[in-house]
Amino acid sequence: MRREGRKAEYDPEADAIYVRLSDAPLVRTIQLGDARNIDVAADGSVVGVEFLGVRGGIDLSDIPERETVERLIGRLGLSMRVIA
Repeated sequence: MRREGRKAEYDPEADAIYVRLSDAPLVRTIQLGDARNIDVAADGSVVGVEFLGVRGGIDLSDIPERETVERLIGRLGLSMRVIA
């Protein structure tokens, strides 16, 4: 899995954060409820994670590579409640 593109981006208008974990091509998206989506590559590895409605907090429970995702979100410098 290629990991050069690891980063998090916040879109204030959409109130969403996307955390990119790999630059591998995305083949499917797994929905974890209404506010979380996991993008997956053909080999099953996680390409990225999308969080919606983040002003109310970010739920990291059941998120693959949770520690990496939390670290990348922290680099954004936003003060958001993390639920783990």
